[in-house]
Amino acid sequence: MRKHTQTAPPENPALAEGLDVKARADAPVFWPIRLQQRLGLPGISGGLVTATYLLLAWLAAGRGPVAAFPTAQMGETLFFALSLGLIVELAALIPRAAQRDLDALASEMTPNTALFAQLKAALIRYPSSDVAVNAAIGLGIGVAHVALLGTGREAVAGDARAVILALGTILLWAMMVQTGSLLVANARLFAQIGRSAVRVELLALDRLRPIASAALRPMLLVMVLLAAYPLMLLGTDGFDASAAIGPVATALLALAVVWLPLHGLRARIHTARAQQIARIDAALQQTLQSVDRHGAPADPQRAEALSALRSRVLAAPTLPLGLGGVGRGLIYLALPVATWGGKGFAEGVLSWLF
Repeated sequence: MRKHTQTAPPENPALAEGLDVKARADAPVFWPIRLQQRLGLPGISGGLVTATYLLLAWLAAGRGPVAAFPTAQMGETLFFALSLGLIVELAALIPRAAQRDLDALASEMTPNTALFAQLKAALIRYPSSDVAVNAAIGLGIGVAHVALLGTGREAVAGDARAVILALGTILLWAMMVQTGSLLVANARLFAQIGRSAVRVELLALDRLRPIASAALRPMLLVMVLLAAYPLMLLGTDGFDASAAIGPVATALLALAVVWLPLHGLRARIHTARAQQIARIDAALQQTLQSVDRHGAPADPQRAEALSALRSRVLAAPTLPLGLGGVGRGLIYLALPVATWGGKGFAEGVLSWLF
């Protein structure tokens, strides 16, 4: 029955043209990936960024004892140190993992070898002009965000600690816009692959699970950053509107990077299902029209098999998530929920330590 469930789209040259894959494939490797490759081991680049920011914060505070830091300022410092380190690290790990997802999907794809190589290269590459533009946009947003905060006024007044916190805000926005735009570009790439460049077998959708993995994995970066936001609120009584800007922007990024690939694949599956049902209905109608002298179907076994196949196709899932994919998504969503609920516990730990 496998021949009834397989649909293979023809070679689609527009896949590369529509997303300008060749230009991306020839661009430089995204700088956090180059940095991680140069250092050799995962974790070093992010650790260096975190350590550097903490050192700057300590120097800006006059190299005084850590216990003398206000809890609120300690929370903000930890937030920026951890967030900057994590985003530098995950900005390298997630695109490289997307390449592995593409390799796992190779047997179900229709592009030729040259186009496949371009697709794989594009996932970790970023035109220098785009890096510069997105970095500038992020810096501008960061400066505007600082202007909305009390930190901006204190930094202008010459408070060294406020300068470091303002620098953290600006750098984090610059990194978020750069990394977020790359993740969205990769999400669009997987959306196009799912929509027009994969072979769909409705009763064997597990083979397309790499697309779901590529969609869910960037959620880890987004949810980790959301999970770190309660550090910004340590020692404070409330949550003002300016503090909500970052979480809202981060949540919107999560929706984009997850929705785009899954939406493209779901559209392809819906098309394949409609085509398959039409073929089954045509075959079933032809079978039922052939009757014996008693008016019963001449081939009742074929009619029954086609009806059963039609039911299976209609009951097949519309996305290759599986229990593992759903479980991973729920774990990612649970991270910020747990940390936001544990704000009071974190304050207690800091008070006990310092």
